[in-house]
Amino acid sequence: MLAEKELQNLLLRAGALMKTNWIYAVQLLNKAAEENPEDPRPLIALGDFYQERQLFNKAVKYYQSALKLNPDDDRLKLIIGNTLFSEGEYQLAIVYYDQIDDQTVDVRYNKALALAYLGRNRESINIMRDLLDLIDNNPFIYFLLIEQLMHIEEFEEAQKYIQRAEKRIGEHRHLMLLKALIYAHFQNWLLAYNAFYNYEQSGDIVQSEHIYIYADCAVKSGMCNRAIQILEKGIDDNPYSIPLYEELIRLLIQQNRITKARHYMQEAKHHFNVLSPLLQLMDARLNRM
Repeated sequence: MLAEKELQNLLLRAGALMKTNWIYAVQLLNKAAEENPEDPRPLIALGDFYQERQLFNKAVKYYQSALKLNPDDDRLKLIIGNTLFSEGEYQLAIVYYDQIDDQTVDVRYNKALALAYLGRNRESINIMRDLLDLIDNNPFIYFLLIEQLMHIEEFEEAQKYIQRAEKRIGEHRHLMLLKALIYAHFQNWLLAYNAFYNYEQSGDIVQSEHIYIYADCAVKSGMCNRAIQILEKGIDDNPYSIPLYEELIRLLIQQNRITKARHYMQEAKHHFNVLSPLLQLMDARLNRM
């Protein structure tokens, strides 16, 4: 067994070597683990090394071996839970979160997020509501709670938490998006459009679904030309979204902008081997015009 000071020096040396000669560093840590079978630190260092390289399966094995040597280590349980979460093993992650004695806000939030990914929305919601009794100015708690309420179609309740979040955390980009989606659900088209517009001012809208709803709100608010602009930008950013082509070409035909409609139809044919049934119908209509 290595002396304490010698082991500490070896761990520091291995850490320094990770960037220049990681193979040798791993060899040193494995040797240290063999020579110190009762000390979890070399195993944790190996787990950290593989986690940083996103080799989560290997990382978990080393962390689990370390936990066997120190079964009361809550920090290690959290690391294992988070590593399993990163690997998509949400149910296993919850098993480790539940073993942690000190159920901090972070632990409970991570469990709620894992439950959300498993589709156990109401359990996730209950945790989020309890957390808001402890800390009511954390935006991510509000976001997860509101998203889960929308997922189970409790939109009025979601809207109440949006209003509460605005009072506690002020304006936030993601909150603008959630507000826009809520307004659209309640068919408050102009309010939804304005919320989307404010959201767009702080950065690009990434998801095609949100772009489609944004454009629809513009149409329902009597701004067809603005909707066309929104869809054109959406296609420029994401040329592989069939619904955006469908809506854009439909609007262009409706506005009698046939040349541009044909242009985007050619774009769609370039990006898709097979057109959707709706695009096929509009293509036939354009050919007849």
